[in-house]
Amino acid sequence: MATKAQQHKFVNTADEHQQQIIKLLREVARYRGLDQTWSDWVEMGAIAIANAVDKSQFESREKRYLDIVAQYQKEDVNLLVRAFAHLVQCWEQRVTSGEFGDVLGSTFMMMDMGNASTGQFFTPYEVSRLMAGIIMSDHAAHHQAQLQRRGFITLQEPACGAGGMVVAAIHALVDSRINYQQALHVTAIDIDRRCVHMTYLQLALLHVPAIILQGNALSLEVFETWYTPAHILGGWSSRLREQRAVGNVDQLLMPEIKHAGGESSLMEPVQHVVRAIQKGVEVGQMSLF
Repeated sequence: MATKAQQHKFVNTADEHQQQIIKLLREVARYRGLDQTWSDWVEMGAIAIANAVDKSQFESREKRYLDIVAQYQKEDVNLLVRAFAHLVQCWEQRVTSGEFGDVLGSTFMMMDMGNASTGQFFTPYEVSRLMAGIIMSDHAAHHQAQLQRRGFITLQEPACGAGGMVVAAIHALVDSRINYQQALHVTAIDIDRRCVHMTYLQLALLHVPAIILQGNALSLEVFETWYTPAHILGGWSSRLREQRAVGNVDQLLMPEIKHAGGESSLMEPVQHVVRAIQKGVEVGQMSLF
């Protein structure tokens, strides 16, 4: 557990928008606790973005959103909205400056929520940046070939946390002057719903075409599926189907995913996930395929 002096130091290393997020969430947390407030905040933000584009899941998510809002006073909801506005501004500032970083993961740790009781510790971005640089460098020839052959590369992360490793990989692509918004598709999975919401928010705000799954990378169960706006608006469902049709079929196909209400057309791109997850579990971390 961090001391008060350490907490003060962490907050001082935050940028202006992160400091405002911390201040606002701590103000709201006086009633429901910091851990619950953070979880509600990232879920509300994820739902707000998803419901603007993913109409197939709109009703259930809208109900969930209203259930969360009902637990807060109006003035506290306004504070949560202000905190989200600072998150958007933080990412705008970082993308413009080329700094990137794991905004939500680092903010979470600055608020001293990464401890033994929660069981969540997010890797410092500097470490993720180094690891992603090594992985991307090792696969440089491969993803250049993929870019030339089909116009994009695919990346999967079997234990995404807050999405820091994926952001670091994006950072590496930017350094290589590759437009990740057009040349990259991400599939990320985590067992923890809060991590899924955090990753979704960060990739959505970076306009990354991505599918984020709440599921178990070991048992290969999938419980929830989140599509970023860039995935839906960019027609990536069709692009991924075309990819499976033209090559690498043996690596990308899996048995059909069955649901009680039938198979949703939006679930079709997820059919390549199981093999990708299995590969990721074998190497223990992010991989390109």
